[in-house]
Amino acid sequence: MSTEKYLKELLIQQLKQRLGRIQQELEPVTETPPDLKIISYGMVIGYIDIITEKEISADRIAKWKELLSKGNKMIIIVPKEEKLKITETLWKEGLAEKVSIGIYEINLFLP
Repeated sequence: MSTEKYLKELLIQQLKQRLGRIQQELEPVTETPPDLKIISYGMVIGYIDIITEKEISADRIAKWKELLSKGNKMIIIVPKEEKLKITETLWKEGLAEKVSIGIYEINLFLP
């Protein structure tokens, strides 16, 4: 299993813990992107797409446009270093005002 796959699994577990506190569940999406759908009381209220450094592509952006055109909410989780790049891409594609961006960062502290 690749490092990116492990990273996504870790992030999914963290997101499930946080959203579970506010009565929302996450379910995997069979056709990715996006990676997860947010469900509250049995209704899909949005999607979460977790992006690693090498996953920004035209196909992914086209899928986001398709989901947003149907009125869905979209949250994109990106590495902290890539936030500026993805924000610029979203502005160029006309999606910046429709998408929420979250960031993640991994810090290791050794004694």
